[in-house]
Amino acid sequence: MPTKKVKQLITDRYIGVLQDFDKRGIIWDSKVAGLRIRVGQHRISWSYFQQHRIHGKRSTTCRSLGHWPVVNADDARKAALVISGRIAAGRREPGLRTAVRFDAALDEYLKFLRAKSARKGKPARHALNVEKLRRQFLSPEFGRWPLADLSNSPEAVRDWHEKITKEAGPVSANRAAQALRATYRFASRLNRSLPPALPTSAIVFNTEVPSEKGLAFADFPKWCAAWERLESPVRRAYHMVGLLTGCRPGELARLEWKDIRPRERAFVIGGAKAGNDIRIPFSIEIVRALKMARGAAIEGEPLVFPECGHAGHRDDLPARGQALRHTYRTICADLGIDELISHYLLGHAPAGISQRYILKLILASGPAMRAAQAKISRRIVALLNPTVRAPALSPDGPQEAEVSLLPALS
Repeated sequence: MPTKKVKQLITDRYIGVLQDFDKRGIIWDSKVAGLRIRVGQHRISWSYFQQHRIHGKRSTTCRSLGHWPVVNADDARKAALVISGRIAAGRREPGLRTAVRFDAALDEYLKFLRAKSARKGKPARHALNVEKLRRQFLSPEFGRWPLADLSNSPEAVRDWHEKITKEAGPVSANRAAQALRATYRFASRLNRSLPPALPTSAIVFNTEVPSEKGLAFADFPKWCAAWERLESPVRRAYHMVGLLTGCRPGELARLEWKDIRPRERAFVIGGAKAGNDIRIPFSIEIVRALKMARGAAIEGEPLVFPECGHAGHRDDLPARGQALRHTYRTICADLGIDELISHYLLGHAPAGISQRYILKLILASGPAMRAAQAKISRRIVALLNPTVRAPALSPDGPQEAEVSLLPALS
C-alpha cells in the first residue's frame, strides 16, 4: 500500500477486496471529505479527521466511528456528515485535549458553592460535604473523564452507583451521584457543546428512610456511665449540651464563645440550616455543662467545643449527634411541651408561619420557652441517674441559682 494519501470511493465490496489481498493502510473516501478507513492486521476502523481554524488557531477534529463490518460504508458516511455539519454550523465538539474534565468542572462547582454560602453569611457546609464525596468516590473513579464521555457512558455511572451502594451504603451512593449530577448541570451552563443527557440518567436512586434513632428512657443510665468515662471535659460538655438542647451536632460544634450571651441567659447559633438564627435559652444544667467547657478552654480559641462535631463520632456513647436531637424531641412530647415551643427550641421553622413573624413570636414566648427548657433539662437529669442530679437550688429559686453560675461564662 503506498504511503501517500490515497482517495477512493469506499464501498463494502472494496473493503472486502482489501481484506482478501491483505492490503493494509489508511484510505480516504472520495465522496465525504474527512472520512477515512484504516485497514489493520486484526480489524478495520472508521474515523473522521478534519483540520480547521477556530478563532485564528489551528485545530483538528478526530472522531472514531466504529469498526467494519458492524458499521458499513453507508452508516460511516452518515456519521461523518453529521460531524461535518456540526463543524460547519460552529458547534464543533471539543477534542480530548480541550474537553473539560470532571475534576476541573468539580473545582468550579465547589467555588460556586463556597461563594453562595459566603453571600448568605453561612458556613460552606455543602461544599465541605461535596469535597468529602470527591475524595472518597468521585475523583478516584471519574476525575480524569471528559464530561461528554460521562454523559455518553450512563452504564458506567450506573455500575459505579451500584458499587458504592454495596461498599458504603445507599445514602452515600445517592449523595455521590447527586454531586456528580449537580456538577454536570453547573458545567453545562458554560459549555453548550455538552450532551443534554445527564450522566446519571440510568441510575435508579436508592430508597432512603430517615433515621429516627434515639435514646430509650431505660438506656439513660448506661449513656451516663459511658459519658463519665470520657476523658476530655470539652467532649463531655459537647455531648451533654447536645442532649440538653437538641442542637444539630454540626451547628453545636461551630458554636463560638462570642455567641454565649450570659446577660440574656441564652446562646445563639447563627446561620442555621433553616437560614435563621436559633436562640437557645439556658437552664441550670445547660449552664453547668457550658461551665465545664469554659474550665478546659484554651486561651484564644474561639470555639466552645473545638475538635468536636464529626470527631465526636469517635466517642464510645450509646447515642451521639443526631440521635440526641431525636431524644430531646421525644422528651418534649413525653412532657407535653407545646408543639410551637418545641419547634422553636429545636430551631425549626414552623410550617404556615411567615419568617417575618417568627422572631416576634419567639420573643413573645420567651418566658414559656425558658420554663419549658428548664422542665426538659430536669427530666433529662432525672433520667440519667439520681447520683448526677444537680445540687439543691438556692433558696430564692431556680432562676437565681442559674444566674449565680453565669459569671463563669463571661
